[in-house]
Amino acid sequence: MGGQHRAAAYLWFQKDLGDSFSMRELREALGEGMQPEDAEHLNRRLRQLRKHGWRFDSYKDRQGQPTDSYLLVEKGARTWLGERRQPDGVSAGVRRQVLDRDGNRCVVCGVGAGEPYPEDPDSYARMTIGHRQAGARLADAGPDNLQTECARCNEPSGDVIPDPETSAAVMASVRRLGAKDRSALLSWLETGRRQRSPLDLVYDRVRRLSESERAAVAERLREGL
Repeated sequence: MGGQHRAAAYLWFQKDLGDSFSMRELREALGEGMQPEDAEHLNRRLRQLRKHGWRFDSYKDRQGQPTDSYLLVEKGARTWLGERRQPDGVSAGVRRQVLDRDGNRCVVCGVGAGEPYPEDPDSYARMTIGHRQAGARLADAGPDNLQTECARCNEPSGDVIPDPETSAAVMASVRRLGAKDRSALLSWLETGRRQRSPLDLVYDRVRRLSESERAAVAERLREGL
């Protein structure tokens, strides 16, 4: 594999969301030397991965981040497997704007980036970009017509998914919901997306902190703030 694909594979299997990695660590993992030109080659590969949905925060993005390290915020396409890249016509800046706006969560099913699917806990969600209006892929690549979707909701044929649900099986679960939950479900169906509560929105922000920062927030909550 080329250096870009090897870097993606290393980060996919060796790092979890919220983990940090240094340039030195990545160069050593890829079997490269420590010459100045190697650092530039590696920076170029990381920039290429950003175009495929990968997100790394540097010291420019996050206060206190060491200058020679990155924080893995989101895993993108598994490029070494030839996975589909971002939708045509969507720039990296617009893509990040859409992901940040939607809290890095699928607006269809509600799963967050890197979270396990409830019905398949061994499979973790990867976010991609979809279009709100069918047939508008080429006509409008602006953020207003884009939304965050997990790979399953965006490309059902691209992932291994459970057998399709049946209305009879689903209704049995719907009937067990209370009146408040049924009302919320109806609202989601009518708008075509899941609305998230203020608590959900705060959680989305907290879970994107580093491990130490999340632990600090948890401790403050235990102490009653």
